[in-house]
Amino acid sequence: MELTKAAVEKADILRRDWNDDEDYYQGAEEWVNIFWELGGKHPFREMFDRLDSSVVVELACGRGRHSWQMRDWPNQKILVDLVPENIELCQKRFAGLKNFRFIVNNGVDLHQIDSGSVTAVFCYDAMVHFDHEIVYSYLREFRRILRPGGMALLHHSNYPGNPGGDYKANPSWRCFMPPGLFKDYAIKSGLEVVEQRCFGWGETDDVDCLSLVVKPDAPDAPQASDPPRRRRRWRVRLPWRRR
Repeated sequence: MELTKAAVEKADILRRDWNDDEDYYQGAEEWVNIFWELGGKHPFREMFDRLDSSVVVELACGRGRHSWQMRDWPNQKILVDLVPENIELCQKRFAGLKNFRFIVNNGVDLHQIDSGSVTAVFCYDAMVHFDHEIVYSYLREFRRILRPGGMALLHHSNYPGNPGGDYKANPSWRCFMPPGLFKDYAIKSGLEVVEQRCFGWGETDDVDCLSLVVKPDAPDAPQASDPPRRRRRWRVRLPWRRR
């Protein structure tokens, strides 16, 4: 896949920004259980449980706080991050546990993963900071690596302001991603949008979105034409989050 110079440059910025923020990573560890609670108020776990997680990729895994919730599951887990130090820490954290694979990628694609080899992808609390060109690049990669009927659950920005600007100047460091752009990119990548739920973060309403997309051509795969669910608003206030 051809990579644009702008996307590669944006990935380099992300690598520098998230290389050694100890306060962020420690704070995130303290609050991660909120998203994994069965029957909890946050929509993540409910939507995650719709994935076939037999072979699951966590994109932008950081130091492994989300995949740690699956440490005892028998599924195959592939942890990907563009920061080498994060992957080194994950390897130490998960040492002795089976069914884990670790990848340092370039922040733009997933060329180390074979086509049609995974059943699910998820990314939570990271893609909200990705430039929209990077999001588009990853969506095309998800279409490639997913098996037919495989789904991706992605937490991305829904912020319409500051196009072309520095994402760190935006509320909670959300990148420019106006409503509708993600769905447009997903469709152009050959994916179908099954469901989207928008919610607030910090003091900003509907600044985030949780999207479930599917690679089509499987007889039992959910279709984008399924009856839409009632839109619900959520607000997440976590003390370590950058404003």
